[in-house]
Amino acid sequence: MKKVKASETLVQTLKNWGIDHVYGLPGDSIDTVVDALRKEQEAIEFIHVRHEEVATLAAAAYTKLTGKIGVALSIGGPGAIHLLNGMYDAKMDHVPMLVLAGQVTTDVLNTGFFQEVNLPAIFEDVAVYNKQIDNAETLADVVDEAIRTAYKEKGVAVLTIPNDIPAQEIKASLEAKPVKFEQENPKLDEAAIQQAVALIDKAEKPVILAGLGTKHAGAALIEFAEKAKIPIINSLPAKTIIPDDHPNALGNLGKIGTKPAYEAMQETDLLLMFGNDYPYSNYLPKKADCIQIDIDPAKISKRYPATVGLVGDAAEIISNLTTKIAPVEERKFLQACQENMREWWKWLEEDVTQTTDPIAPEVVMANIQKIADKDAIFSIDVGTATVWSTRYLHLTPENDFIVSAWLGTMGCGLPGAIAAKKAFPDRQAIAIVGDGGFSMVMQDFVTAVGQNMPMIIVVLNNQELSFIKYEQQSAGELNYAIDLPDINYAKFAESCGGIGFRVEKMADLESAFENAKLATKPVIIDVSVDSSAAPLPGKIIMDEALGYTKFEVQSVLEDHRFAKMPPLKTILRRFL
Repeated sequence: MKKVKASETLVQTLKNWGIDHVYGLPGDSIDTVVDALRKEQEAIEFIHVRHEEVATLAAAAYTKLTGKIGVALSIGGPGAIHLLNGMYDAKMDHVPMLVLAGQVTTDVLNTGFFQEVNLPAIFEDVAVYNKQIDNAETLADVVDEAIRTAYKEKGVAVLTIPNDIPAQEIKASLEAKPVKFEQENPKLDEAAIQQAVALIDKAEKPVILAGLGTKHAGAALIEFAEKAKIPIINSLPAKTIIPDDHPNALGNLGKIGTKPAYEAMQETDLLLMFGNDYPYSNYLPKKADCIQIDIDPAKISKRYPATVGLVGDAAEIISNLTTKIAPVEERKFLQACQENMREWWKWLEEDVTQTTDPIAPEVVMANIQKIADKDAIFSIDVGTATVWSTRYLHLTPENDFIVSAWLGTMGCGLPGAIAAKKAFPDRQAIAIVGDGGFSMVMQDFVTAVGQNMPMIIVVLNNQELSFIKYEQQSAGELNYAIDLPDINYAKFAESCGGIGFRVEKMADLESAFENAKLATKPVIIDVSVDSSAAPLPGKIIMDEALGYTKFEVQSVLEDHRFAKMPPLKTILRRFL
């Protein structure tokens, strides 16, 4: 067995796991690993981003899209600290990630050397696997164990690597040994299955709340719901699991959800929680039986008391239930929900047919829909962009829809689009972002240009933190510190070597999208949208109504004016 650098064994381990790209920035404390990647650049592409946060956000998005582990790399100290935001996005959305963080060399470790930071301590909360390498001989084994643990625990594995250790020569084989992680699912509990079947058969107003745990189970979910005539509500990240226009679909639940979903949930006598960890308990029924399916037993009854808990793979369990439940010919509850949804879609159709200036963001969504390919990937930033896209885009399981669901970090839209083009270069990638979120990571638009990744970035430019504005108002607080100086993002796109369209009038909107669709470079469509467009909840609950009322009173008392509020018709529709 000949001697090789330990860094070569690290890279071979990545290759064994089928890893073909890494996001990151090079630098002195990680350059030994980067040099090993350079030698294997035909097998593993190094995607050089402009900020380490983008590296981990892109890595997390890649895994959300593909199920394959995303990998990010940086120097120690400041670079490693920048990684944290995307690492927490991966942790909270339960996706595997491998992070390789550099560190000062072992001869100066623990001496307070330049850029030396106690990285294992910093990463302790975010990681399911967190080790500092101290032995070149075992480096490859530790990398293998880290990846295996990240897959098993659905979380972040971090290796802090003093730069001299990968440079050491060791006796090792570089023979390719492909590996693949396979999830071992628990056996079905037949007694619990029978209990669940009995509850389903007797329920009059059952409702399904489907989460991301059913992503691979869409067909089984639809078959089950159609046989039992049950409406389906989805969590935010589960938007494309069933078609938005499916007869049983009620859309999303919560502040950015639909009114029919809220009302169905309040009336149900059986809540079927399939593959989700929905946190907003005030939107769940006050009292109902509950059947919960989850691969993780710790999730059973975490958010809502489960009458029956079924631990295992959602597709397997749902299919099993479908074979056992009695078919339902007609369910009046579903018919009532469908009537509610027809009215809801009618309201939304009114929103997207506005023709006045300033441009309504709902109309922007309609124009996105027109130019979107059947299998387009949507990367959605956090803020009002989340509301408009979730509510107004009609998507199907052919689409992908990714967002920072649990961390809710602004700036995730562009990194998600970069990951989409790396994962599926032949599919259309569309990022929908606000000017607040995009300006946090806009420097990495040049990464998309440099990587020759055609994509469309739609910036909803209202020169403010609009979602925060309405959060303040619904809490009865006056607006403060929400204004953003205007940036011409179209000119910025051109300065980066991409294409930019600035749209300030309705008359220019459609042509900008048509031209963007034909572009072979990354495009930014900078749309000046109406800052008074209110991302109201699908159903305004009493606390929110009281908050808006308090805000209006405060506006009169302190600012001596009435604040500009959404149309009364819209407010009444969402409240009554």
